[in-house]
Amino acid sequence: MKKELTKEEMTKVIENQEQIILDLQIRIENSSNGTKRKMQVLELLRDSTSISILEMSKKLGISAKNVSSQLTYLRTDGYKVFTDNHGKKVLMD
Repeated sequence: MKKELTKEEMTKVIENQEQIILDLQIRIENSSNGTKRKMQVLELLRDSTSISILEMSKKLGISAKNVSSQLTYLRTDGYKVFTDNHGKKVLMD
């Protein structure tokens, strides 16, 4: 036989479920922001003959480390991102 929950116990269960939902929403938002950032970096590479990580960082308002991470993700996805003789990034078709 199942025990019925008290009002306090039910409130606690609901609060826990609400927290789980909020955590999942944040994770989904962060995941989509990562994809958005990656696409922004890709767009900058496509629009430029060559561009430095610092230039991309300033244009996107994110850290150079974040830009570097996005470049790694792009390479993992199969994009050919190279560094030219001046240290700038180049997207090869």
